[in-house]
Amino acid sequence: MTDTADTAEAAGTTDWQAWQDSWDRQQEWYMPDREERFRVMLDMVEALVGPAPRVLDLACGTGSITDRVLKRFPEATSTGVDLDPALLTIAEGHFAGDARVTFVTADLKDPDWRAALPRGSFDAILTRKSL
Repeated sequence: MTDTADTAEAAGTTDWQAWQDSWDRQQEWYMPDREERFRVMLDMVEALVGPAPRVLDLACGTGSITDRVLKRFPEATSTGVDLDPALLTIAEGHFAGDARVTFVTADLKDPDWRAALPRGSFDAILTRKSL
C-alpha cells in the first residue's frame, strides 16, 4: 500500500495534510488522551479570552495546536515556535498562505528566544510539552 504523502511527492507536490495527519496519529500513540487535552486547553482559552485569541504555540512541532485553534476560532491568530526544521517544514507547508499563522525558529532553552518573536502581545500561550 502506498502512503498518500509518498504518492503526492512522487507527483511533484507535497501533501502537507497527509504529513500533518501522520504526525498526529503517531503522537496519539504516545498520548491517547491528546484530543481531550486539546479540547480542555481551548475551552480555557475561550472562557478567558473569547473567540478571537492571539496564541503563542510553544514547541509547536507541525502545528497541531495551531490547527485546532484555527478550526475552533476562525478569527484567531497563532505564532508557532520550534527548533526542529523538519517539523517546521511540515507546519509551514500545512499552513502556507494562511495569514493568521506565523512560525519562528527558536530554541526555547536559549534565554533570548523571545527576541525572535514578532512584536505584539499574546492572549494565550499554549504548549503540549513540559518546558
